[in-house]
Amino acid sequence: MNPNRISVALALAALIIGSSLALAYARGQEMIAEETARRVMQVMIGLMLAAYANVMPKELGRWRSAHAAKRSQMVARVGGWAMTLAGLGYAGLWAFTPVRFADPAGMALVAIATVLTLAYGARTFVLCRREEAPGRPTA
Repeated sequence: MNPNRISVALALAALIIGSSLALAYARGQEMIAEETARRVMQVMIGLMLAAYANVMPKELGRWRSAHAAKRSQMVARVGGWAMTLAGLGYAGLWAFTPVRFADPAGMALVAIATVLTLAYGARTFVLCRREEAPGRPTA
């Protein structure tokens, strides 16, 4: 992880902690309702997930072959799209739907995006291994 990414991660962590403290203070002073504070934090989490997922495909590491790098980029793109959409959906659910619906539906959205990314990554890994193995037919 490069120093710039660490700085951004620390700044986002400070934003989350600062927002949480500000919302707790406002709730303690009865300036906002408990549900409003919860919704604001959940929307922030969804938007940060979407923002981070948007960066995923742009951070390509080192690979031993161009073929592996290409496959890695494919997986990162699918994961980036899935998680970005899940983060935006999560934020939208928490902003506009009842809490009793937003909570399970938001978790389901993120879980589906995670399973989709993992399944696509596993499939790509298996196909990549098949193509690199000598004497084996490609799928």
